[in-house]
Formats: sequence, structure tokens, C-alpha cells
Amino acid sequence: MTPLGGTGEPPPYSKAGPRCCESVGATMVGHFVTRLEVEAGKAGGSLSAAQIRALAQRFVAAEQSRFKGYYQRAFDECTIAREALLLESARKMPFDRILIRRFAHLFPARTGDDGGSGIMSRRIIPGFNLAIGKMIGPALYQQCDQTCEAILSRHTAPDGSLDWAAIYADPQAKALVNEALVVVAGTFSSFDKRRIWFSDMVNANLTPVRRGASDESFRLGESGFAALMRALFADLAAALRANPAGARAKWGDATVTALAEFLRRLEGA
Repeated sequence: MTPLGGTGEPPPYSKAGPRCCESVGATMVGHFVTRLEVEAGKAGGSLSAAQIRALAQRFVAAEQSRFKGYYQRAFDECTIAREALLLESARKMPFDRILIRRFAHLFPARTGDDGGSGIMSRRIIPGFNLAIGKMIGPALYQQCDQTCEAILSRHTAPDGSLDWAAIYADPQAKALVNEALVVVAGTFSSFDKRRIWFSDMVNANLTPVRRGASDESFRLGESGFAALMRALFADLAAALRANPAGARAKWGDATVTALAEFLRRLEGA
């Protein structure tokens, strides 16, 4: 149906994004106008203000219930569109995307995106990025983004598309993430205190979710923190086990000792 038409049937899915509200409003006005036309025809071509007011009250009381499913679909669409916008915004920052790739398999499977086991919710992404940014500091964060831009340029097709598989596999990208994670590990000298701070930061910045969604009640707890960090640090932990002498030569004894202690606490978490 057109916005000001009136088929008498609940409309199909509304437009995505900010147009959701516009579509809902226009649709309901259209249905009410149609009812006005019908009632005016019955009354000889016109209605008084009191009649219109009474008709509006009856419309809200009797007709709106037919559209509950439509309202829910429209709300769900708006919620999903907003979440997608937030995620897309994060993806424009290449370092964030490369970093999140380390534990993306913990997210639920989703068409066109990384995902797998589903024990983690994508709602954590804003808080995760915020916490990492605070732990490594703005200067290093900016340096990582700038380096990632150079990495992206090596894997950009003539049409402008990015080969993300090649980007994730790029040795410089892997090394960059590990460098940042060494700094992150160094902030966990008080492991329990930092773990609580990190989880609180994530939970305070969870993205909104539609009512009834499988992750509506998701909160990052101790087990979730452990799973997230183990996945995030898996590559670095393997490198440390494979070549501890090389790690000490690269980062120094104190840093590697702190990293090893963090990984030990993580395994016991």
C-alpha cells in the first residue's frame, strides 16, 4: 500500500534505519485517513470535530491491536539497523576490526559476518573497543589505526573492495595486534581488579537489543571474560610458547614475565 492508502491489511516490513519511524507514522496516518473517508461518506460527506475525535479514540482502541505484529517488526528492524550502523562504524576503524577478529568465532553465526559458537554477544563491541583504547592509550591506538591503513592499502582491489581474509592473515597485522596485546596484559598487574573494571566497562556500553532477542539479558561475567581473553590472546600465547627467548629479546624480561603471569591467571580464571 502507499503511505496514504488503505488496504485494510497490516503492511509489510517497514524501511530500515531512520525511515522506520517515518514509515510507521505515515502508514498509521494513512489508515486513519481511510477510516475518516469511509465514516465521512456514511455521514453525508463531512464529520464534526467531535465525531473525528470520537473516531480517533475508537481507532486507537479497536484498530491498533491488529498492528501489534507490524509495530514489533518495525521496532526490530530499527534496532537491527542501529546495531548494524554501530558495527559498521567500528569496521571503519581497521584496527578494531582486526583485533575483534581474534575472538569473532565466539559470536553467533550470521550471514555475511564472522561468527560461530555464539557464547559471546556482539553487543560487547562498543565497550570492548572503549576498554582497549583506555588500556593502550590514545597515542598507541592512533598509531595502530595508521599502521592498519597501510596494511589495508596492500589488500585493496581496483574497485575499492577490501580482501579481509588477506588482511587478517597479513604478518604485519598479526604482529601489530600482538604488540598492542602485550601492553594490554601489562595493565593486569592487579588481575581481579582489572578484570572487574573491564567487564564493567563492557556491560555499561552494551548496544541496545530488541525485546526477546537471544542476547537480551547478556552480561559479560567471569567465564565470558575468560573465554574472550583466551581467544584474544591465543595467537600471542602460542608465539610465546614457541619462542620464549625471542619474546624476551623483543620485549624484555619484565614485560614477558608480566605477560606470562597474565596468561597463567587467565588459564586459571
